[in-house]
Amino acid sequence: MFLESGERLDRIDVRYCLEGAVSAARDNVVLVVHALTGTVHASTWWKGVIGEGAALDPTRHAILCANLLGGCDGTTGPTEADPDALPPFTTRDQAAVLARLLDALDIAAPLLVCGGSLGGMVTLEFAASFPARVRGAVALAAPAAQTAQGLAWNAIMRRAIALGGARDGLALARMVGMLSYRTPEGLERRFGRTRSRRESFQVNAWLEAHGEKLVARFDAASYGALIDAMDTHDVGRGRGGIAAALAPVADRLTGVGIPGDQLYPDVSVREWAAAAHAAYVDIASLHGHDAFLLESEQVSRLLAKAVADAEGREPQLREPQLREPVGREPQLREPQSREPVGRVATTLRVALAGCGHVGGSLLDLLVGRAAADRDTRPVQVQRVLVRDATLLRQPLTHAIAGGIAPDGACLADPAALLGPDVDVLVEAIGGTTTARTLVETALARGIRVVTANKALLGECGATLEALATANGTRLDFEGAVCGAIPIVRCLRSGAAGVGITRVTGILNGTSNFVLQQVALGQSLGEAIATAQRLGYAEADPTRDLNGQDAEDKLRILAWLAFGVAPESLEVRRRGITAEVATWAAQVAAEGDGVKLLASCQRDGDHLVATIEPTRVRGDDAWAQVAGPFNRIVIESASAGELVFTGPGAGGLATAGAVLADLLG
Repeated sequence: MFLESGERLDRIDVRYCLEGAVSAARDNVVLVVHALTGTVHASTWWKGVIGEGAALDPTRHAILCANLLGGCDGTTGPTEADPDALPPFTTRDQAAVLARLLDALDIAAPLLVCGGSLGGMVTLEFAASFPARVRGAVALAAPAAQTAQGLAWNAIMRRAIALGGARDGLALARMVGMLSYRTPEGLERRFGRTRSRRESFQVNAWLEAHGEKLVARFDAASYGALIDAMDTHDVGRGRGGIAAALAPVADRLTGVGIPGDQLYPDVSVREWAAAAHAAYVDIASLHGHDAFLLESEQVSRLLAKAVADAEGREPQLREPQLREPVGREPQLREPQSREPVGRVATTLRVALAGCGHVGGSLLDLLVGRAAADRDTRPVQVQRVLVRDATLLRQPLTHAIAGGIAPDGACLADPAALLGPDVDVLVEAIGGTTTARTLVETALARGIRVVTANKALLGECGATLEALATANGTRLDFEGAVCGAIPIVRCLRSGAAGVGITRVTGILNGTSNFVLQQVALGQSLGEAIATAQRLGYAEADPTRDLNGQDAEDKLRILAWLAFGVAPESLEVRRRGITAEVATWAAQVAAEGDGVKLLASCQRDGDHLVATIEPTRVRGDDAWAQVAGPFNRIVIESASAGELVFTGPGAGGLATAGAVLADLLG
């Protein structure tokens, strides 16, 4: 098995406990994922939630709990005696090991996957990594990406172990952790200033007892490795952001937040649930983070509902999973490769320029497609162009491991990218310099080009299409405008109507999300930070906020709708500034909204093109476009008014459009 780091493990030992009997149909397994210091005996630490007559009932369900990768309860992990027993790993690696355990036990899709804190992080990673295997998933008190608060608590605990060693240091780390798991109100109500029989404050004795109990059963090296994995946690990494990563399982996913949680505040759960359009539930408790363990009645109710909902769903797998013999403690090994049966299509050979949000997401999609859909045309990525070939890129590592790309596919010399073994160039580096050279070279050689480069097309799209036609090939660019919305295909084919008079749209998902957050009360800076955290905005969102990105897309739409060379279109543009944000907040308080609207329409023999923040009524359809979504309205003499709506921000949405072009 390959880890996210690129390290290969030839053997992984996994200790697990199965409470209850697996049904003949193997469809009653509930995968419970433990938290940081949990054990495989889930019924002992989730009392009231697991047991006869409880929400998770061993007389009806098979409750499966495995010690996570890196743990010290029997699964492969580092120890004080052997700290190098396992390379650095991530929550995504931990989820992958759980999937292999299910394979070994011949479980295609669990009835439910659930866990809290670290267990919730791994649950989210399992859902994002194996959406077809998820019938239901519940993540309790867990963010989709490690928070600054979580990083800070872990830094203190890591420092405690470094200074105090495997015993005193680990005990101190546990004491620190316990404070993050509870609330001031809960501690005050339970302990106040009462003293124990030894005349020490009871709260101090409680903390010391927890420290000593953990030292007696846990390994400090494992503890450090597990919190390291938590710090790298980011479900959206390499998947186009958190919302895109969780969107495929949104209808089967529930986030559970705990108001008052000092470690992972309820807002950190509410944010990803809202972004992914997943269900969200609160647990009311004065206990804080530990409420997912202590509020058994509330947790039982929500898990019982999740189980009932999942029982009505069928797994979405399209082919059986690869299995290994079942054993009490399976040794998970890299599966042997299998030759596909009945494949007659020739391999599509691709040169990929860029391995960022779009290029990396495309590689992830190709790996998933190869694993789940073996009867369609295979794709081989011959070479991948990057700026620095020495940097580790997880999507490329996975593509190589999955047989999508060969060893040594990564290169930094643009001149070496294209060759006689390439059928299609996928350009995903952006910009108008190197990208233009590569695209022009490919088209001149008769190599088909797929791109999502709106800036390049806005500058010279008509010229490039003419070059493609002259050399008997194609230039495809569905992903260049509005992510998952098939507007380019509709306009190029004539399906959007003839005699088009006007094109209007919310063309930039980032700016739309930012304006929404401003309307909800965030400052402009806070709204931008939220968009970046959720994967809706680049590190430098200038082109999104000043309207340049929308202008590039409007130029392409005007070219396709009105036949004007995109670079010749005159556009009057105004973007989102601090003043506009203040105005948008005032408008929201009055019940209306502000949208960054792009428009191009005929005015006699001329085209009038504008991009500007525009006030819309609260009950208007434009006002209902939420988050990073886009909306385009095409008005024509033949078709009247056609409306297109869909996701517009995130690498995965764009990569999906690129993949459709690639296979089309």
